[in-house]
Amino acid sequence: HGNMYIEVCTSCIPNREYVRVFDVTERTALHRHQTGRTCHKCGAQLRDTIVHFGERGTLGQPLNWEAATEAASKADTILCLGSSLKVLKKYPRLWCMTKPPSRRPKLYIVNLQWTPKDDWAALKLHGKCDDVMRLLMGELGLEIPLYNSVVCRPHFPSQLALPPSIKQSGKGEEGLV
Repeated sequence: HGNMYIEVCTSCIPNREYVRVFDVTERTALHRHQTGRTCHKCGAQLRDTIVHFGERGTLGQPLNWEAATEAASKADTILCLGSSLKVLKKYPRLWCMTKPPSRRPKLYIVNLQWTPKDDWAALKLHGKCDDVMRLLMGELGLEIPLYNSVVCRPHFPSQLALPPSIKQSGKGEEGLV
């Protein structure tokens, strides 16, 4: 939970995010979130955005628990795909536990293993997310768009595609900077 490609400076207001092309968690662990790099603006230690099992998320962004809680309170359905839901059990407001059971959003879970929320689910499917979503999209008559790694780069929105005549050297995909 979190993003292994983002580290933040919590001394800057608002928090300054650094999106990296490498895993920032190589030196971090449970309750030890400093990455070993410093903020270029204020010089403070940067920290990862990961929430480990047994921890409670403390960052407003990029994890944005407040917005997630707000969205959950307005939802009539919550669909959880491929999550153990063990970290999220620390967030009862996310599950609308302050509402009576009849007014909570319906919970649907797709996961290969047991989760702590299985008993609350309107439906629990033990399966692979890709398989279940492929079947669901078929039932809904919706086409699954082809994945294009150049266009669909959620972690690196600032990357630009280079002309095919220019090749990138080193690790990663060719033609990206």
